[in-house]
Amino acid sequence: MRIISARWVVPVERPPIADGAVALDDDGTVRMVGTRAALRAEFPRAAEERAHGVLVPGLVNAHCHLELSALADAVPGGEGLVPWTRSLLKSAADLPRDRRRLAAEQAAAAAVRLGTAAIGDVGNTLDAAPGIGAAKLSGVLFHELVGSREAATGDALADAGRERARADAEAEWPAGLGYVRAPHAPYSAGADLLRRIFAAAAGEGRATSIHIAEDPDEIALLRDGSGRWAAVLEALGVPPGSRVPGKSPVAYLAELGAFDGAPPLLVHMVHADGDDRRLARAAGATVVLCPRSNLHIGGQLADVPALLDDGLPIALGTDSLASTPDLSLWGEMATLAAHFPSVSSARWIEAATTGGAAALGLPAHGALAPGKRPGVLDVLVDDLSAPLESLVRDAAPSLRWVARA
Repeated sequence: MRIISARWVVPVERPPIADGAVALDDDGTVRMVGTRAALRAEFPRAAEERAHGVLVPGLVNAHCHLELSALADAVPGGEGLVPWTRSLLKSAADLPRDRRRLAAEQAAAAAVRLGTAAIGDVGNTLDAAPGIGAAKLSGVLFHELVGSREAATGDALADAGRERARADAEAEWPAGLGYVRAPHAPYSAGADLLRRIFAAAAGEGRATSIHIAEDPDEIALLRDGSGRWAAVLEALGVPPGSRVPGKSPVAYLAELGAFDGAPPLLVHMVHADGDDRRLARAAGATVVLCPRSNLHIGGQLADVPALLDDGLPIALGTDSLASTPDLSLWGEMATLAAHFPSVSSARWIEAATTGGAAALGLPAHGALAPGKRPGVLDVLVDDLSAPLESLVRDAAPSLRWVARA
C-alpha cells in the first residue's frame, strides 16, 4: 500500500479536500481518502508520494468513435449533420482496414495520455476493440447497427452477434470490455430494428446508446417527413415515410420500448424540447454531451441549463476525431465552462467522471472512494486557490498518472 498526498484531492463524490491524500492498495484500489493527517495517522508506515498538482480520478469518455480516428481533420463541418455525414462516408469509403485499426489503436493510447481511464466506444465494426485492449482502457463497445446491415443480412442483430463471435475466435476481444448492440439513430434504422435492439438490451440487462435530437433535420423527418434526411433516404431506396412517426425523438424512443429496460445513453440532445427532456428524466436516462463535435458540425450546443434544471444526469463524450480536434475531455469541459459560466465547475467534473461511470455501468470508476479503482491523475493547475475552476477551464492541462485503473 502507498499514500499519495497533494495540496488538493478531488474525490468527486464529496467536496475537495485541502491538504488531502489517497491510500492505494498495490493493485490501485482506493483504501481511504481524507486529509493527509488522517491517512498518516491511519497508516503510519505506508510509503508516501507527494503529487505536484491536484489529485482526481481517471476520466470517463462516455461517447467516442475510435474507428473513425483515421479521418482526423478530413471531414469539414459547419453546414449541419447531413452534409457532414456525406463527407464522412466519402472520406471513409476507401479506407483500408489496417489503417483504420492502427489509427484507432493510436487514438486510444492518446486518450489515455489525456487522462481517460474508461470509454464508451461506438463502432459499425469491432475494429477498435484491439486498440482499446492495448491501451488498457476499461469500458463498453457499442456495436452500432443501421438499416443497411438489416437489409443486407436479413437480421442485423444476428449478424452483429456473428461478428462478435469472430472477434472472440480470433482472440481480438479484450478481457473486461463490455459489449452491447446499439442503434445508430432514429433516421438510420427502421422502427422494427430499433424495437429489437432495445428489447435485446433490456433482455441482457444492459444500457445501449443512441444518437438522438442531434440535428434539426432529424426533428423535421420524425415530425412530418421534411428536412434533408428525406432525400438521403430516398437515394438509399428507403421510403422516407418509414421514418416518420409523427413524434419528437424521445417520444418516439419511448414508443419503441427504449425505456422498458435500462434506459439508453441519449447522445447529443441538442434539439430536445422540454417534453423530451422530461420524458428522458422520468425514464432515468443519461444525456451524453459532445460539445466540440456539436459546434463543429452544426454550430450549436444543447441547452445545458435546461437539461440540468430538468434533473437529467449528464455525462461527457468527445465523439470522434472526424469532428473534434482530440479525444480530451478537458477540452469538452473547457468548452462547456466557457459557454455556460453559470453552471458550477463541479458539475463538469462530475459529468466527466461519475456521470460517465454510472451511464456505462462501471462501478469501479468515476470517483476516489474506498473500494473503487478509477485510476488517479496528478493534474497541474494554475490556481490552487480554486482547483475545480482551474481544472475545467484548462483545455490541455499537464498531467501524469499516479495509478492506472
